[in-house]
Amino acid sequence: MQALLYSQARNNLREIINQACDNFDEFIITTKDKQSVVLISQDEYNSMKETIYLLSSKNNRDRLLNAVEQIENSKFVKKDLDI
Repeated sequence: MQALLYSQARNNLREIINQACDNFDEFIITTKDKQSVVLISQDEYNSMKETIYLLSSKNNRDRLLNAVEQIENSKFVKKDLDI
C-alpha cells in the first residue's frame, strides 16, 4: 500500500488508476487536513464485498472454512459435473 498526498494523486491520477487496476495496488490518499481515503480497483472492491457477504453468515462461514481445511488436507472428493 502506497501513501500519497492529495496533490501527488491529482497530478498522477491516470497512472495511479492504472496501477490499481492492473496490479491490484492500493493507495492511501491524504489531504492537508489529514483526511484519508483508500483507492483500490473496482474488481478488488467487489471481491472484498463478496467475501464479507459470504462470511457474514455463521453457517456459510463454517462451511467455507471447513471446505478450505479439507482442501488443505487433501481430504476431498473430485466430482465431474454433468453439463
